[in-house]
Amino acid sequence: MKGLRVAVILLVVLEAGWITFDGAQALRTGGYLKPRLGAYGGRVGEWTRVASVLGAPPSSTRAKWTLIGYGIAWLCAAFAFARGAGWAWWVLFVFAGGALWYSILAVPLFLAQMLLLIAVRRDT
Repeated sequence: MKGLRVAVILLVVLEAGWITFDGAQALRTGGYLKPRLGAYGGRVGEWTRVASVLGAPPSSTRAKWTLIGYGIAWLCAAFAFARGAGWAWWVLFVFAGGALWYSILAVPLFLAQMLLLIAVRRDT
């Protein structure tokens, strides 16, 4: 069980850390990191559609700060999960589900995190 919790935390650090970094880098330079090759080469992820519908175009400062806040809140929930807070499981699950819109390339990681969270829940 401890190994599953560690795997969840490592995935959160990777995923939430990347989202936070991408938002901070976009705030600093004005542009998001984009894949260079493939079907999404040169384009930002599908989250841009969601952000635009919600009134925060991807190029806006509000969208960049939202990514940073999302990532930091997700990392804080991972810290609480590591400390054994019962509510943190649900928060991590919701954050992983909510991040499915972020990047098609990261969907397997988000799904893996959700499956590991379910496995942790079953072991407790």
